[in-house]
Amino acid sequence: MHRLVVIPALLLLAPASASAQKVEYVHYNTTIPARVDHLIGFATTTVAIHPPRQPLVPFRVRVGGRTHRYFFGNASAGGGPSADIYLRNMIRGRRFPSLQGIFVDRPLTAAERRHLQVRADLARDADVLVAGRGHPACASGVSRAVARGIAAGRIRSWSAAGVPTPTSGDAIALRRAGHGYERVVEPRFGAGFRLPAGARAAPDGGLREAANGNLAVAGVTSWSRARAFQVTTCAIPVGGAAPGDASVRALSHPDAYPISFVTLRRLDTGRGLHVLAITRAFLQFLTGPRGSAAFRQRGMLLVQDTWPAAPGSRPKREPSPVPQPQPQPQPLPEPLPEPLPEPEPQPPGR
Repeated sequence: MHRLVVIPALLLLAPASASAQKVEYVHYNTTIPARVDHLIGFATTTVAIHPPRQPLVPFRVRVGGRTHRYFFGNASAGGGPSADIYLRNMIRGRRFPSLQGIFVDRPLTAAERRHLQVRADLARDADVLVAGRGHPACASGVSRAVARGIAAGRIRSWSAAGVPTPTSGDAIALRRAGHGYERVVEPRFGAGFRLPAGARAAPDGGLREAANGNLAVAGVTSWSRARAFQVTTCAIPVGGAAPGDASVRALSHPDAYPISFVTLRRLDTGRGLHVLAITRAFLQFLTGPRGSAAFRQRGMLLVQDTWPAAPGSRPKREPSPVPQPQPQPQPLPEPLPEPLPEPEPQPPGR
């Protein structure tokens, strides 16, 4: 009888001890290229993953038959002019994967895809050269070489760009998107990350100046910013075509690019399944509601979203309603004849 009591007790205790998983505090590092830093920023740090004054909910993943629960106690983000050197270093250290991922603003090359994998295809954007609405360049456009020359500060007049001179004069007032600290700006149109001599840095790339009627401004910025200014500015056609929502989303415009999150293809080597499990937990945040909301708030054009209509964009034409057949008037029924009066009864005969 004693054995019958002990055995059920052990069976009850075993599942409870096996299922209790300790929450682990872990770190994760991300790298952000300068061209998309304004869309990501601190959205992948601890403060964004576990906001203050909100319940601390761990991320739960199951890898290798075991359930893991993680808090990201130290999630950090760093940046650089481009992702290239970070991708090369990641590939070199592939035998010992570390807790890191890289945001990439271009497609991976065939050689890179041998060792790297896109874990999340997040968004779309494009390089844009903008001017005030009514500027001659809005109609004439410029070549791709001219756009690169303007962005690099080598072409400083509209006549040298092959554009009729606007009413503001021939000089180009170049504005490059970026914060401008230590003369660093977003590298676009193949121009570097250093602010050219005589140019100014602006967080929006000169959009507000151009929108306020300064026709001297040539702004080098992103489509995610410029699409909201289409009433008062124009995206100058480069190489014969200006970007639009459809061509940017489909990556069919030459200046459009994807924004994705990349890690090593093999994460289950070197340190076992530890890196793989933590990476999956980080991806839960990155592609989940909280991460998507943080990117959306910063203006990222997410692949999963229906992008909001921008001012000045043409709404889709509604199909004309199919005419419905009108009911034909029906003739009124003829009135029934009035009933004949009944004959009066005759007195009986005598």
